[in-house]
Amino acid sequence: MNRAALRFAFVVALLCLCPGQSGLAEEIDDEELEGSLITEDELDWAYDPLEPYNRLMFKINGALDKVFIRPVAVVYRTILPGFIRTGIQNFTFNFFAPVRVVNFILQGDAENIVKTVFGFLVNTIFGFFGAFDVASKIGLGSRNTSLGDTLKKWGAGPGPYIVLPVFGPSSLRGATGKVFQTQIDPIAAISLFIYRRNTRNKLYYTIYGADLVAKRSSILYIMDELEKASKDPYVATRRVVMASEK
Repeated sequence: MNRAALRFAFVVALLCLCPGQSGLAEEIDDEELEGSLITEDELDWAYDPLEPYNRLMFKINGALDKVFIRPVAVVYRTILPGFIRTGIQNFTFNFFAPVRVVNFILQGDAENIVKTVFGFLVNTIFGFFGAFDVASKIGLGSRNTSLGDTLKKWGAGPGPYIVLPVFGPSSLRGATGKVFQTQIDPIAAISLFIYRRNTRNKLYYTIYGADLVAKRSSILYIMDELEKASKDPYVATRRVVMASEK
């Protein structure tokens, strides 16, 4: 597999591995991307018994991106100045902090429990609900995590590769985490007591969608260039996703 294919797979993995939970930087520069690449030697393992279905869903997701997500991301990137886009990404990352706390508790990670709880409070109170990342500047920045990471911590194997509608590619373990992440999210649970279910869903998934568009816009031109360079984006993506979840 050539370097361009590896680069394409890496940015697709960035976009799809953890929707709604990203701390992606506003810009991904070339040096940062090069330093983050998984080497070809690490891409030998991929279990894909559902390949016919997965390829079909990969194409459907790609079509959805082409006709809807990418155009929205282009408008988003064109209209909004950089500092506002950064503020939106900071806000969405802070919004999903409580579910990261739950996962850190389930993982028994005391250090990140403390950092995430206090970081969330600091950013919410002093950072205008997270639009400004004050916490990282005072040593309260914490790593990202998901329910898939929790299942891995508990000893669950990755299982086969699967491509979900909208959520994108992951292992079966990662897919389970994506599907049930909302069920353990305190923000989602608390909002049930504040809003009617339909209103709650609209509010929660509007923020979720904003996070997806923000992530997509941050790798907009890289995706355009690298998609053309890869002979088989499906295989490239599968290898990187499964290598990262092994």
